[in-house]
Amino acid sequence: MTREIKPIGKYEYVYESSMVWDSEHKKRHKVSRYVGKVINGDKENPKRVREIVAVRGIYEIGHIELAWSLMDDVIAALREEYPDDLMKILAFAFNRLIYPLPLKSVKSWVEKTWLSKTIHEISPKSLSAMLKRIGKDQDGQKKIFMKLMKKNEIVAYDTSALFSHSPGISMAEFGHNNSDLTLPMIRIIMGFSRLRDEPCYIRLVPGSVTDIDTLRKTEEEMPSGTLFVMDRGFIDDDNFGKMNTDGLYFITPLKRDSRIPDYSAEQKGFFMFRKRAIRYSSKTVNNYDVHIFEDILLRAAEENEYYSLMDAGKNPRFSPDEAGRIAILTNTREKPQRIFELYKFRNDVEEAFDVFKNLLQVDTPYLRDDDTLRGYAFVSFISLIAYYRILKLLKIRKINGRISVKDALLQLSKIYLTDIGDRTIMAEIPKKVRELAETLGLKPELFPKRVPS
Repeated sequence: MTREIKPIGKYEYVYESSMVWDSEHKKRHKVSRYVGKVINGDKENPKRVREIVAVRGIYEIGHIELAWSLMDDVIAALREEYPDDLMKILAFAFNRLIYPLPLKSVKSWVEKTWLSKTIHEISPKSLSAMLKRIGKDQDGQKKIFMKLMKKNEIVAYDTSALFSHSPGISMAEFGHNNSDLTLPMIRIIMGFSRLRDEPCYIRLVPGSVTDIDTLRKTEEEMPSGTLFVMDRGFIDDDNFGKMNTDGLYFITPLKRDSRIPDYSAEQKGFFMFRKRAIRYSSKTVNNYDVHIFEDILLRAAEENEYYSLMDAGKNPRFSPDEAGRIAILTNTREKPQRIFELYKFRNDVEEAFDVFKNLLQVDTPYLRDDDTLRGYAFVSFISLIAYYRILKLLKIRKINGRISVKDALLQLSKIYLTDIGDRTIMAEIPKKVRELAETLGLKPELFPKRVPS
């Protein structure tokens, strides 16, 4: 068999030829077989044209790259605590961030993304086993939180509820909830960092555990110097006494029936908050500062509502001394305006709960046991951090008013990498998608170097 090179047009092609006997015509003749095309002058290793153009895989990568690029510290902490489960954790977390699916469908989603180049086995069974391992290792979860938290964190602290009828979830117990639903529930505890503008802590407890009791355990897991900003319901003399002892600080409103504040005290100072006048008075009680704040517009609204109800024949409760006023108890020696601003920051944790339960669809878990549920909540919490970091980037680039986190992820999912032959190339990127990537500081040509394969 003889190999020969035939120039055709501007290219060279390699053929192998041999002589064969033609029994019909009773003579020998030459038969040639196509071997391949000469690439880069390499005549010894020609490539078949079909091999060159064969597409072996098309993978979405733009949305993965965006999340990955903002999570270096989280990924490093996860790699240290959960090295064997790292990629499964990220795959599940990114799925909840980008396109939440049941466990049984996550594999199909991963297979169309660049993550499939790294994760070679990701069945529903393996994901469930991963979540269970993570859920059992609460010490590992705590270490992740501590690695991410900074010194003197200011944490908005609150609880919410997940409802479940699963017979295997023993944490699902009847307890008080804001919706007044008499259903078995699991209580979610969450902390939101003011310093980093992102969630920083999560834990699940049985639904029957009270807010006050959740705080006692959380105090033990927070570093000294942490300032808790809380809503009503966490007040307990023993709690706050222990917080003083442990070097922790708190800001919390008092209930209207508390005897500590004097609502009739004259409001001697004022400041402006979001174009609203806030008057205040302050005093010290048993080493705690008590600040009474009066929102003048809120006072007028409450008084107007009172007279409206009276006109409708009802007999509402109304106190002129309390109208539009809120009493704040704290052991941190900050100025009244600073205390008020920090208290208003508490709304951030409520918004985080909304994203966690609705956008990331954590509110509908179909899981069989407590450990898997804890792992599910923790890994979903990783996706919540990614969500807030993307949101922060959109705000920095001043485009959050016209594009949401979900919109950004959807647009960037249109950036593909394609395996063609033995090469990986970037598919054509739509103009608007490239402009968005550039606005966010992403460089598509570097994607495969950041997200490993």
